[in-house]
Amino acid sequence: MNKLFTTATTLLIGTASLISAPAHADGKGFKAGAEFREDASLSEIGLPAYPGAVAQLDKEQDKAALTLGLWGGAFGFKLQVRKFMSSDDIEAITGFYVKALSQYGKVLECAKAPPRSKREGKSDDKTLSCSDEERQSGKRVYKVGADNMNFRLVSLQQAGTAVNFQMVRVQMKVD
Repeated sequence: MNKLFTTATTLLIGTASLISAPAHADGKGFKAGAEFREDASLSEIGLPAYPGAVAQLDKEQDKAALTLGLWGGAFGFKLQVRKFMSSDDIEAITGFYVKALSQYGKVLECAKAPPRSKREGKSDDKTLSCSDEERQSGKRVYKVGADNMNFRLVSLQQAGTAVNFQMVRVQMKVD
């Protein structure tokens, strides 16, 4: 979970810079908050657990789930992650999650998706796409969602005789 925690914390701190106090037009003032939990329910992520899968712990003190949230004014961000492992065939697990993801729309297979465009400055293109990391050899990453700010993702990787996989949900609102 250390790598997961480090990545999530970096993302959370980076998005914190987007918060600015708006004018107090509603007379109630500016409200902000943060959330950190070493848990993320399957119902919150919106995906089922693969039958027989167990929590994946990289180290004994690690946790297999994480929720990070940050909000203020018109901005809101929430990241939820669950990590599992199974001794089943990677094809069976992949098929299970592609079917589960498809209830939310067309599933993007990152290995077959075109690279994300690398534009300088702010892009208006919010089309769901895959990062270079999600396209790495040996990884299977599947995404579904409205855009790169609101999506679900399942990442699978063979680890010896086991398959390690993560379920992720990202929700962001920026007005």
